[in-house]
Amino acid sequence: MELLGLPNIGNTCFLNATLQCLLVLPSFSKEILHQEQLWSCSPFSNLLRCLSDVHRLGLPDNGANQASKADLMWKVKYSLSGYDLKYLGDTQQDAHEFLVNMLCQLKEEGMILKTLGVSYTCPVSQLEFQLVSVRTCTSCGRESSTREDYNHLSLDFSPERTLLSSLALTFKGKKVEFTCEGCKGLYASKVEQFHTLPLVLVLHLKRFGRPGGLEKLEAPLLFPSELRLSTLCGDMVPQLHSANPQAPSIQGSIPQTLASQVSSPPGEAKDSTLCCSDSNDQEPGKVLLTASVKQQPVKSVNGYYQLTGVVSHLGGSAYSGHYISDILHASGNWFCCNDSQVSMSNEATVLRTRARSAYMLFYMFRA
Repeated sequence: MELLGLPNIGNTCFLNATLQCLLVLPSFSKEILHQEQLWSCSPFSNLLRCLSDVHRLGLPDNGANQASKADLMWKVKYSLSGYDLKYLGDTQQDAHEFLVNMLCQLKEEGMILKTLGVSYTCPVSQLEFQLVSVRTCTSCGRESSTREDYNHLSLDFSPERTLLSSLALTFKGKKVEFTCEGCKGLYASKVEQFHTLPLVLVLHLKRFGRPGGLEKLEAPLLFPSELRLSTLCGDMVPQLHSANPQAPSIQGSIPQTLASQVSSPPGEAKDSTLCCSDSNDQEPGKVLLTASVKQQPVKSVNGYYQLTGVVSHLGGSAYSGHYISDILHASGNWFCCNDSQVSMSNEATVLRTRARSAYMLFYMFRA
């Protein structure tokens, strides 16, 4: 347990808690380690190098001490300062915003490797998936669809205060303003569904809002240890998202420029997603593909998602507090990680005690 702890080098609990949940994912860390010979050839793979070293610190017989871990945490902060200078300071930061920025930088480092001709698979692809949005004109019934890439979902709290009902609320059909290309009607019904599924599903719970100022929502939200998404896929049965999908046979193109960095006050994170968009008429962080054709059936995927990590925000203020994480280790044991202090836990305790503080949930696909 001592090996798993990460030192707090000055209000870096947001960094420690997020890294614990990300690096405990076996496929994510293996993707980085197995490709070390590929990314190590680039002097720009700073964050990949740091994440590899952090993962090795948790392995037996690594010889690491708290001083060497602290040095490495500074390197992680410094590697992210190229994306946002605020990480050089010691002020509190938002864990969700940090995750978004980190995933964006990993994508940038992967894009650099590809420009160098390196056959490299970015580990962020394991978190990516597509949603298909179908708009049906309320006047003539004409359908048009778009597909958008995400690497996590941000969820509002449902009145029922459960994760499944909050997911259902996110995917609930709604009436939107929309100019029909056929009849020039001004309204359409909009329905979103999963088109592809991620290997790792990250869910961000929107606990921080602005009803009259930035406040924290401390209401409980019950989440399960196993999650099935079949009710959110409609009549289509999605496949697992591929890191190198075939080019879609639809009209449109994928914007390649990275979105501008996320900038929010501590305790608040913008609800951006993939951070790969240059369009002005869509939400930031999405890649938009437009088509006026119906999607075709794809191969069925049978399985469920198992809870592997929870990032929790402790404290009643949106401007201060403390982040901790609960992780499902490869040994099958649950651990509570509070910076350098790590203690044993169990699934029942995590589900019961984190309902009021859970901020990000990590689920791993199981066949």
